[in-house]
Amino acid sequence: MEPEALVQCPYDRSHQVRVSRLPYHLVRCQQNNPQASRSLATCPFNARHRVPRGHLRSHVTSCPDKLLLELPPDPEDAARTAWEPPRAWQPPPCREDWDAELSELQLEEPPPFILHVTNGDLPAPCY
Repeated sequence: MEPEALVQCPYDRSHQVRVSRLPYHLVRCQQNNPQASRSLATCPFNARHRVPRGHLRSHVTSCPDKLLLELPPDPEDAARTAWEPPRAWQPPPCREDWDAELSELQLEEPPPFILHVTNGDLPAPCY
């Protein structure tokens, strides 16, 4: 549909609105016409479609925008529908051996950590 084409507002039949401005107009007109907005429902396929609540089911079955969401059934998919359980994830083999690395380094036990080292036997007071 052309963006400059005029369409009729579903809330007020006297309103003629450009298609490009229709979403903005619908929000404003819905707020200005609460009585009419209670009687209209919004199409789940196109929010620009406002239809009477009683006709929503028939509109949904014949909505032109519904075609965009439906895909024709693929005959090849029927052959692939045999369900196979997903395979468990297998990690790649590990190339590291930490135990071997430690034995290669032959680490000595590190000296203990002491916070305050002093020359005397008693630690210096912290102020």
